[in-house]
Amino acid sequence: MKYYDITRELLSSPVYPGDREPELEKVFDMRKGADFNLCSLSCSLHAGTHCDAFLHFCRDGQDIASMPLDHFIGPCLLLSVPGHSLVTEDDLRDRIPEGTRRLLLKSGGTSFLAPSGAAFLLRRGILTLGTDASSVAPPEDEAGIHIPLLSGGVALIESLWLDEVPDGEYFLSAAPIKIRGAEGAPCRAVLFSPDADTPETS
Repeated sequence: MKYYDITRELLSSPVYPGDREPELEKVFDMRKGADFNLCSLSCSLHAGTHCDAFLHFCRDGQDIASMPLDHFIGPCLLLSVPGHSLVTEDDLRDRIPEGTRRLLLKSGGTSFLAPSGAAFLLRRGILTLGTDASSVAPPEDEAGIHIPLLSGGVALIESLWLDEVPDGEYFLSAAPIKIRGAEGAPCRAVLFSPDADTPETS
């Protein structure tokens, strides 16, 4: 079975400006005489590779524990887009097959979605949008991109690691940690190649 781990390592991932650095604290350490190892983790729920629930920008939206897993598990399309740019409708039109529900955008982590790109994906009925950038939105317009997507029923996966994965169709598994009341959560994102023995789902 061929698969790609598209998750960034949490402690070494770039931190979004203003977020706290993830910290792993050793509470018990066998090297210091403890009978076992035990750590405590402190971090933003949007550190590293993570999923955004509707609650992130929608006051009454679903929290991450309530999000249907269909958003994060199932067939998906990986598509390269221009780097260091805002991805518009023109960059996406005619490149996304009918019936595509989950879309991952690959730009080397340097591109964000433009309003026209977000509007186009909503019209196409995209269920989930992933990106290898720190956010789907440029820093100067986080709300302008997140609000229409999340309020329109599009879940988000951000800060993926896609550099070594060719464009194409895959089976995605990126279920977030189940945290009641949280607007997002880290996930372990994996892509299975088309010839992998994976269950069929929509």
